[in-house]
Formats: sequence, structure tokens, C-alpha cells
Amino acid sequence: MSSLFRDDTPIEIHRLDGDAIHVKRDDLYGRPPAPPLAKLRGLRLLLKRLYGCGVRLVGCWDTRVSKLGQGLAACCREFPGLRCIVSYPTKKGTQCPQSLQVASGLGAEIYPVPGSRIRISFARARSYIEGRGGVMLPFGLECEEAVDGVRRAAAKVPRKFLLGGTLVLCCGSGVTLAGLLGGLPVLPRRIIGVSSGRATSNILACLRRYAGDVPACLDLQEAETAYSIAASFPCPFPAHPHYDLKAWQFLCENREHLSKPILFWNIGA
Repeated sequence: MSSLFRDDTPIEIHRLDGDAIHVKRDDLYGRPPAPPLAKLRGLRLLLKRLYGCGVRLVGCWDTRVSKLGQGLAACCREFPGLRCIVSYPTKKGTQCPQSLQVASGLGAEIYPVPGSRIRISFARARSYIEGRGGVMLPFGLECEEAVDGVRRAAAKVPRKFLLGGTLVLCCGSGVTLAGLLGGLPVLPRRIIGVSSGRATSNILACLRRYAGDVPACLDLQEAETAYSIAASFPCPFPAHPHYDLKAWQFLCENREHLSKPILFWNIGA
């Protein structure tokens, strides 16, 4: 089952009007039927710990546009007897998202929850999963294992892609950014985190929990659109429209103000 995952992911070169943009394709960490989602690094570490503690049922909260549920179902196949429940917000007249149909085909139980405030919906899903004797995974997979998974990948980035330059990435929960801050061999001149919808104050809170002091080189950009609104912008590689594409658009529109080398961290979702 380890063949579903790559030991390392490539750094590609893409050119914009002659400028070289280095793109860390961490979305390529998983191979089908695992989704293109870098957070699966940390998810596998978390499942390994829970499995070692005797847990045999886990659950997660997924959105209608993310693929964490599909990733959880794929990762559970590494652990004999480990089952999963994937919960998501639903509303009348809508079909189950395609990624969750894949998750079901991989053995996941799908538990739809009527759409409401996110805290209420998540609590309802957690109550159901815990009532079944399972363990609910943290919202947004915000946990030490997820951060550590990114740290391990970040530590392998050659210094030449960072020294004096700019790192740009999308920020959902802040987990990936926390891992980068803790793992990169050297910090670039500037790190730009573009929110996919979460308030930057909440992203900063995540960073302080898992990365300690926030470096002066960090520049967090508030989301210009809500999480539910997909970006539409040309991109030479697969970029999730609710996540990475928003950061890629920021990079392209502000490229002349960014110190080189420029590294874009593509996470997937």
C-alpha cells in the first residue's frame, strides 16, 4: 500500500514571461486512488499513532470541495481492520460529491450532516462517530502529526530555491505553513501565505501553537473571496480552485514585486 505514496515530490520550473517560477508539486504525494493532497503525509503519521493505541474506527469532517475523506479512506487501507466514517455538509437537491463517492468505494462509511454553522455540523459528526466508538480526527487535520509531515518534506528543499527569495503558498488551517516554518533549512526573504478563506488571525493562532514565534519575513494575505468561491485563473499545472489557485493568482499578479528565486508550494486538496 505504500506504493500509493511518493517518498518525495518534484520541484518543477514554470515560466511566466521569461521568469522562472519553481513549483513544489507536493500535491503529487498521493497516487490514485489516493487524492492529490499533501496533508496525507501527516494523516498517515496520525493514523499510525492511533492504530498503535488500539483505535480501529476513525472519522473526519470533509467539505464538498476538499478530498480529505477520500484520502482518509485510502490511507486506512494501510492498516488492517481500520475503518473510517467521512462526514460532510449536505443540502436538499445536491448529490454526494464525487470524491466522497470514491471514498465510499474504498470502504468509507459516508455520514451526511445537514448544512449549518460549521461548529454545529462538526460537533454533530463528532458525536455520531464517538457514539460508534470511533475517534474523530481534528478539524482541518490541525495536529502535530500533520505539521510534522510537512516539516519532513520542507527539510528536503534545496537552499538554492529559498535564499534571498520568496515562498508563496495557500493557507487553509495554517498547518502547512507551520510545518514549513519549522522544517525549511533556511527561511527565504519573504513568505507569503494567501488565505483560502480563513481569517488570518486564526491562521496566526495555528502558527503560534505549532511553530512558536512568527518570523518577520511572514506576510499573511487575507482572503479576497470566501472559501466556497472557486478561483478562475490560468495555471500551467493542476491547482485546486478553492485553495492553491488563489495563491497562484496572487503570485502572478504581484510577480514584479517578489524577490527571486520564487518558490510556489502546491498543496492540493
